[in-house]
Amino acid sequence: MSSNKRIFYACQAVGIANMGESTFDTDDMVHGLQSVGMTTNFNLEQAFELGQIEIYENIEGTPDVEVTLEKVLDGYPLIYHLATTGVGTGSKLLANRSKQRCDLRLAILDEGNNNISLSSPEVEVYCSGLYVSSVSYSMPTDGNCTESVILVGNEKQWLTTGHGLDATDFDDFNGTDSPVSSGDGGVQRREDVMLNNSILPVAIQGVNGNGVGNGWDSTNGIPRVHLQSINISTDFSREEVLELGRKAPYYRPANFPIEVTCEIEAITTSGDFIGAYEYGDPALFSEPTTSGNNTGEEKIYIELRAGYGFDLGIKNRLSSVSYGGGDAGGGNATTTYSYTNFNDLDVQHSGSAHSATTYHFTKLGLGANADS
Repeated sequence: MSSNKRIFYACQAVGIANMGESTFDTDDMVHGLQSVGMTTNFNLEQAFELGQIEIYENIEGTPDVEVTLEKVLDGYPLIYHLATTGVGTGSKLLANRSKQRCDLRLAILDEGNNNISLSSPEVEVYCSGLYVSSVSYSMPTDGNCTESVILVGNEKQWLTTGHGLDATDFDDFNGTDSPVSSGDGGVQRREDVMLNNSILPVAIQGVNGNGVGNGWDSTNGIPRVHLQSINISTDFSREEVLELGRKAPYYRPANFPIEVTCEIEAITTSGDFIGAYEYGDPALFSEPTTSGNNTGEEKIYIELRAGYGFDLGIKNRLSSVSYGGGDAGGGNATTTYSYTNFNDLDVQHSGSAHSATTYHFTKLGLGANADS
């Protein structure tokens, strides 16, 4: 058992590897991790009978294990990519990643050390056969850009011996670990959102054209729009597939179609300029003659300085727009544009072996010229 009096951030570390890997290495460790939490539910079902009010049997089903992790975007591999390394050389897109399973190990070490390098775990939590349940990315103006991932499975073990993580896996956590730098901006913040290489929806007031850099004024080197936050998220809505002869689920597939959402908040200087017409905007699609819609399909691609790219494809549709703020209590008026698509989210990292290494301007049908 652990000799600790408490557990805090400096004596914990998490590794994630492809399901079934017997040993972990330094490349499997999650860097920039801010929090980890685990919830276990045992899914009890009651059976009663005629003749007595007392319970007949309290039947225990398969346990559900949920692991929630959050990390800063710092140039290191994403949790989403570490949890789906099983894609190998195959497709790196949503459908193939949704099939992959991973093993996670949480090491708890001696709280008396400044760092965990050259240390061995006193206790380890081993969760096997986890699926990605949801993933979200947040890019605010007042803090760090973050990734939040929920993994789900049916098995969790607490180990005091036979650990899968050992001292060699913690070599990088030696007191000198820092974000991947070399001009990449370190922990990503508002200034690291590369609007000159991004594609924003044309419905956002101030955006110029639908090409790469449409939210960037290349002449003056400043943004065209005053974005306050971008939040990208999806939930795989997994359902258990059961079969006779086995207690554990046969499979926990993603429930396609999967909705992908993107919320973009901006300070507004003249309103949201999104009209809503009872019979649809007759001028929206004057050529060709597919008029009658209030909204059209939009391209969304967001790039960060550290080599992260979020490609939401070309079929994003505005689902809602809200205007508010600027009241007598102070503050600025803002507009929040909520977009949705289905099954289209390619999370990229140019520094990761588990991701595409080039951005998909070609896929989006675009050139690389700003303001195009």
